[in-house]
Amino acid sequence: MGRGELLARSRALAGAFAAHTRPGDAVVLSLPNSWECVAAFLAARCAGLRVALVDATAPAGELQRCAATVGACALVTRQQRVEGSAVSIQPRAVTPVPLPPGTAVLKVTSGSTGAPQAVALSARQVVADAVQILRSMGLGASDTTLAAIPLTHSYGFGSCLLPLLLLGTPLVFPDSHLPAALLAALRGATVAHFPAVPAMIRALAALPDLPPLPHLRLCLSAGAPLDPADAAAFRARTGVKVHVFYGSSECGGITFDRTEGEILAKGRVGTPLWRVHVEVVGEDDRPCPPGREGRVRVSSPAVALGMVPPPPGDNPIAGHVFTTADLGVFDEDGQLTLTGRASAALNVAGKKVHPEEIRRVIEGLAGVREAVVVGLPDRRRGDLVAALVAVDPQANLSEAAILAHCRAHLAPYKLPHRLVLVGELPRSERGKVKRDEVVAMLRAPRR
Repeated sequence: MGRGELLARSRALAGAFAAHTRPGDAVVLSLPNSWECVAAFLAARCAGLRVALVDATAPAGELQRCAATVGACALVTRQQRVEGSAVSIQPRAVTPVPLPPGTAVLKVTSGSTGAPQAVALSARQVVADAVQILRSMGLGASDTTLAAIPLTHSYGFGSCLLPLLLLGTPLVFPDSHLPAALLAALRGATVAHFPAVPAMIRALAALPDLPPLPHLRLCLSAGAPLDPADAAAFRARTGVKVHVFYGSSECGGITFDRTEGEILAKGRVGTPLWRVHVEVVGEDDRPCPPGREGRVRVSSPAVALGMVPPPPGDNPIAGHVFTTADLGVFDEDGQLTLTGRASAALNVAGKKVHPEEIRRVIEGLAGVREAVVVGLPDRRRGDLVAALVAVDPQANLSEAAILAHCRAHLAPYKLPHRLVLVGELPRSERGKVKRDEVVAMLRAPRR
């Protein structure tokens, strides 16, 4: 789409916004990847509105909860018509919600408890993140980008939508997320920049007719750990290395794999982006030396204003500093490896159990792709240790074999009481593990 047509669409939408909103109001934007989504975001910001980004697949009830969280006066969604799709602006009753001064964009997530929570960012912070990404990755105005990840998600917003608005970087939208459609878009538009998630890399690498992609200059993987075998298969088929990218809604891009030759080990995420300072800190809040594990802490001009509503207890955002829930370790070369999440300890019959310790033990067994460990409520024991384990079908692993491995490395009270084996962990479009589905699978009656 040309700039003139995009501006014409955004101006038309700005007129529609004016009928229902005033500058400073918040609106929920929940549209699938399309030029309508781009035009709606541009129109809302030009009208002085605060834009809350919500997944386009969110059902009506969730949209209303997200809108209530940020005090949105309208929902911007897709309206089906005979001749195609258009943007629908639906006014709603508002209960005022205090937002941090200067809020321009709100990235809405389900939060750790499942209730909606928003990350509030100023226009300056949004632009800072995009500039840090573009400069670190050497991307320019002529690098056509395949927008396969949702523009309403933090990753797609920073890697696809903002480069278009700031530099005019061309965007291409695939017809679907099917591997064949992704490949058709990569080849047909001579795409140079492909921000992807691990599931896309795996699916493309498995295509029987995957050709070399000489025009693809930068392929990224973010949102979840990338399996080195998938990265190696993709490179062998296409001649293109997959670069790991690590970021967060609260602070944008954090680290990036700048290497060209090696396939990174699982969990390794490269070095900090330009203008981003990353530390690994211990329980005493002091930086850890190389080789010692701690919490990942990020300082940069892109760190958000704060959370809506503010989190109970310690706030992970203070000034331009964000303390993540990720555990990591730096090596002597300044490469960061993520080792897990600083999850709250489980209470198993009065004893503390850390889920990440159990996860690492399970993933240390050959044939295990990945695992997630949670606590299920139990009247007698407090928490019941449960693990959902994704295994390689060729490994022929059994629950008994995994438990035997755990017994050799864990104290008896740390052993999983419930163990379920699957081919893959349930993940969202962003590649995040769907915790609610994990719990449902672990609670389901055994067959």
